[in-house]
Amino acid sequence: MDELHIPPDLKDKLKKSGLKIDQSGESKRITVLFADMRGFSYLLEKRDVKYVLKILDIYFHMLVSLVRKYDGIVDKLLGDGLMAVWGVPEEKEYDTYNAVRAALEMRIGMFRVIPELVKIGEVPLEIGIGIGTGKAVTGFVGPASRRDFTLVGECINRAARLQSIASDNRIFLDSETEAAVKSYTYSLTIPAKSHRHVLQNEDIFELEGIYDFSHEFESVRKHPRVIVAKVIGVTKALSGERKVGLIRSIGEGGFGVEMHDDENFKLQVGEEARFDSSRLSVFENMDLEGIVVRKNEIKGGGIFRIKTWDIGVQLVNLPIEIKRKLMKILVGSKVVRGFAGDKNKD
Repeated sequence: MDELHIPPDLKDKLKKSGLKIDQSGESKRITVLFADMRGFSYLLEKRDVKYVLKILDIYFHMLVSLVRKYDGIVDKLLGDGLMAVWGVPEEKEYDTYNAVRAALEMRIGMFRVIPELVKIGEVPLEIGIGIGTGKAVTGFVGPASRRDFTLVGECINRAARLQSIASDNRIFLDSETEAAVKSYTYSLTIPAKSHRHVLQNEDIFELEGIYDFSHEFESVRKHPRVIVAKVIGVTKALSGERKVGLIRSIGEGGFGVEMHDDENFKLQVGEEARFDSSRLSVFENMDLEGIVVRKNEIKGGGIFRIKTWDIGVQLVNLPIEIKRKLMKILVGSKVVRGFAGDKNKD
């Protein structure tokens, strides 16, 4: 009798849906994500095994939970990285949205695990993410004693290659992924001629942001918000004190910032600050000035052993050109709302 080996996440989905995998093979449109930790070779050389495994445990706990949160399956763990898939056992209209949203949440997650890494004496780590979309063959390969579920397709190869060049927590998309999410995302085009060794004659797209759908606030929002998840510098207007933070999302009226608790730097409601947004193309490399209007502790278990604050900032002024950029995503937001409606029916 054939012994079938199926990834646990896929096995759970099959059980819940009542679907079965065609053992003879079938073609599906999938979106695949590869994520890989940067600097892992250094850790292996300089740290003992137990220490390295502890770091990997923190890292994978965050990545795997986000894949599952956004309805994907973890196909396999790859040493210091993972391969996640959307579109199996069944294809859904919002698969690519979920994959891209999960990637940005991973960038937020990398910021949130910093206190855990510091606690065990490690510096912040980085990841690189590559995402590809297209047709793939699914099925089982191997001898009767061990037939493994597998996926084969050019989109998988593209995603792996994109991940290999994505440094500094960057997220690279292939052209089919970018086309699927274009109406509700911001991305930068990296011309084909600059990376012929990665994808021949095909542009690469660096993800900058995605429409931030929220069941809780969608009905009361007047303007769309975009998740960007970029590390920035935060400077107090009066004292000039500076600390690293994370711009989570931006909108016409302001943006959300996350900061870790620090006795030497406490940003309070009513305080003015400057935010270095040079790494955010949507803000055209300009510094932003704002007033803190909200500060709440992010609640949760595991990675929140050191306080992390959710800080709402009201912008003092926003040029009309940037307002137009933010409103560009409004049409695409209707597509995402449609996805959300479909999800509620599942």
